[in-house]
Amino acid sequence: MNLTVNDESLEEVKKYFKEILPDTRSFEGCQGVQLYESEEEPTKLTIHAKWISKEAQKKYIEWRMETGTLEKLMPMLSDPPNMQVHGIIDE
Repeated sequence: MNLTVNDESLEEVKKYFKEILPDTRSFEGCQGVQLYESEEEPTKLTIHAKWISKEAQKKYIEWRMETGTLEKLMPMLSDPPNMQVHGIIDE
């Protein structure tokens, strides 16, 4: 997922992800998740997560919506999140 963060919210967003990503990593079906920051544009963040199945990812997203995580994050973004799903070609 690609995120564009408001300049004034950047540090708060980074701190927020440090708080919530351990729960993501321990969520059933998560095989790993990392948060990346663009070196050219620090307000551009990318979350890369690997899931055992689309169903596991769907359950996770539903859980995050139920807990209000996305609701808290949205005001700190300058654009809506851009979520893309990719399949692995070669490991």
